[in-house]
Amino acid sequence: MVLAYGGHLVSLSGPSRTLFRLRNSPSTQQSLQPTKHIDHRRSVFFGSVSRAHRKFPQRTGNIMSLNVALTRQSNMNGSGILMMVLAMTLVPMIDVQAKYLVTSQIPAMQVIFLRMLLGTLFLVPFMIAGRHPMLPPARGWWNAFGLGFFSALAGVCFFSSLKFLSIADAVAISFVQPLFVTLFSGLFLKERVRAARWVALLIGFAATLIIIRPTHHALEVGSLLALVSGAAMAGYVIAIKKSTSGVQSVAPIALTFQTHFSAFIVVTPLMLMFWQELDLFQWMLAVGMTLVGLAGQYLIIKAYHYGEASVVAPFAYIEIITSTFFSWLFFAELPDNVTFFGVTILVCSSLYIAWRR
Repeated sequence: MVLAYGGHLVSLSGPSRTLFRLRNSPSTQQSLQPTKHIDHRRSVFFGSVSRAHRKFPQRTGNIMSLNVALTRQSNMNGSGILMMVLAMTLVPMIDVQAKYLVTSQIPAMQVIFLRMLLGTLFLVPFMIAGRHPMLPPARGWWNAFGLGFFSALAGVCFFSSLKFLSIADAVAISFVQPLFVTLFSGLFLKERVRAARWVALLIGFAATLIIIRPTHHALEVGSLLALVSGAAMAGYVIAIKKSTSGVQSVAPIALTFQTHFSAFIVVTPLMLMFWQELDLFQWMLAVGMTLVGLAGQYLIIKAYHYGEASVVAPFAYIEIITSTFFSWLFFAELPDNVTFFGVTILVCSSLYIAWRR
């Protein structure tokens, strides 16, 4: 739509206004020449940005750099979340095989010993092929020891709890881990933990109490073991984060090898008191548990390598879904409606954490 107004032709088609001035010539006003394209909103905005850039060039550059950094961290958090979801799909298969072993009177200490020994042997060819260092860097010995100690402690306590609890109950109780991870990441990693994450984590922990509903005596011993396992696993997560940050960061496969090897060293002196002979089926379970555990542990390390610990940790709650499924599939432990309600709250709290990031 074009209107003649005050010696100008004004085009009103769209948000912009294009002005044509009638040029006076000695003969007649014949030609129309566009003189200016005015978009008041764009001119005001870009004019202010341009003036701000001229006045505060360093501050404007810092803001742009900050936006790029935040975008990169957001993408890395997304990759870490994906790795954690994949890991939590595999991890319950370890629990299934471990439950078969510990309920057949194989000590949990021996189960951890076999898993770490076989895992170390399986990883040696990959370490050689990739030319990864077998030993941690000079300043990484304490981190390597922490990986082995916390991994062994978490494994022994959790597998022992499977004598008293179903897989789903043991996993649910051990989910105090994200609470400890969030606390430790603020204290030791200096990560900023917002109040919304704390609220979502507390809601998630309340949901675990809905799921387990401690009502019988056996749960007291099993729940204590599962709680210690969750706290130890939080220490393991912090050790991973410390080992994968900074100048002397370690490759994920090397970190997995060092975890298995150091945990093997930690539990070996105790094996003289716990060793029992295994039959062929039990050996097959031990080998299968090791292979699945290697894949799951590698994914967990990658998850915390990419994302912030306080963001990635809540997605460990997804394990309650997969562990409940496998518990029902192999041990006929079908969760009831209250359990499903608690699982729903857990998933919603994890998704809320992702949205808030």
